[in-house]
Amino acid sequence: MRLTAGRPIVAPLVWFLGALLLTAAGPATARAAQSTASAEATEQIRRNGADILRVFLDCGPCDDDYLRREITFVNYVRDLPDAHVHVLVTREFTGGGGRAWTMDFYGLDQFEGLDDQIVFFTTQDDTDDSERQTLAQMLSLGLVRYAAQTPLAQQLQVSAAPSGGPLGARRGVVTAQPEDDPWDFWVFRARVDGRWDAEERQSRRSISSSFSANRDTEEWRMRFGVFSNYRTDRFTLTDSTFTNVQSNTSLDVRFIKSLGDHMGVGVGGSAVNSTFRNQELSLRAAPAFQYNFFPYSESTRRQFTVLYTAGYNALNYIEPTIFDVMDERRLNHAVQTSYEVNEPWGESELTLEFSQFLDAPDQRRVVAFGSLDIRLFRGFFLTLRADSSLIRDQIYLPREAASDQEILVRQRQLATDYEWQFRVGFSYSFGSIFNNVVNSRFGGSSGGFTRTF
Repeated sequence: MRLTAGRPIVAPLVWFLGALLLTAAGPATARAAQSTASAEATEQIRRNGADILRVFLDCGPCDDDYLRREITFVNYVRDLPDAHVHVLVTREFTGGGGRAWTMDFYGLDQFEGLDDQIVFFTTQDDTDDSERQTLAQMLSLGLVRYAAQTPLAQQLQVSAAPSGGPLGARRGVVTAQPEDDPWDFWVFRARVDGRWDAEERQSRRSISSSFSANRDTEEWRMRFGVFSNYRTDRFTLTDSTFTNVQSNTSLDVRFIKSLGDHMGVGVGGSAVNSTFRNQELSLRAAPAFQYNFFPYSESTRRQFTVLYTAGYNALNYIEPTIFDVMDERRLNHAVQTSYEVNEPWGESELTLEFSQFLDAPDQRRVVAFGSLDIRLFRGFFLTLRADSSLIRDQIYLPREAASDQEILVRQRQLATDYEWQFRVGFSYSFGSIFNNVVNSRFGGSSGGFTRTF
């Protein structure tokens, strides 16, 4: 296992809508824990995959992808009965505005009775990146005592070294193999939920459901998903009753193949029914190609991607459109570029997208999105969010104008040439630097006091 120590970094910043700017980049701050097996022993370890430490990570606020990339000497499992160690991570706010993290390790199977606990603190001045670095370090330390009792112990080395090398270097990564998994890495999820609420003059009923099947390996990503939602709103007006009914159903399928450290190709399809967008049935099939200027192994820290897709669309409408058609067949294409960084100073993202129909280039859409969360100085955080769209592709709009009631309840999509939003916020805290006290008394949703309104 290797425990690495970092160096200060200044990374690119992205400001949007005239205020977005880029600054220089360098290596990351804080001591992060990274655990790897030697490259020479990787195949031997994989052959003995049943002996590799299996961990069930039970952590709501964790960046799971980051931890999986940084801590690679264990196998992470989806279900508790398959684990050797159950790691439960909880957190509470401290008196200084930071967080107290408690990491409980419960030994299972051959480690039954071998339990442990680590408590550590982060301050209100820490960014998401510095928090997850600390979390990775503490998780690595807690897992060492268990890994030391497996055959992997002979392949681990412990050292303190700078992390100036390539981020996410995966030398000797220990991963589960398909032959070790009776499900072949497929994960299935199903969900159904309903909602009913009413007042004297209005009521709502809604039901939604979804099903998904996903498979992720180093070589392939496969996605299959179905979503359905039905909602009815009823309003009693002064002299009448108005009922708003909306429904939408969608099916999405994707197959994505990895091509080295920087590229991926894929093909996908979808089927959509939406009363809001006047779509009785819209079918789409499209191939896609993506290039990442950084290795995908660094995706939890930074990404700079360019995606291109072109596809065939079969469109069938509920009502005649503004072009007086009930169905049409169209080809369109789109290009999207996105830059994201997550560093000790904060986070930023800039995404630009352009799409158009090939047979009518003037029917197009341009979308820009930017976000910035940055710690400007001690205790002071700035948040910026902005997005803007130039819209010229609403070919699905119904020919008949929307009524006042339909506009008020947003029963269907309205014609527009643009949309935008901008948000800015900041927070500042000061005072005591002591951050270790946790006092959870009267910590309920109402602070323990009876509401008077």
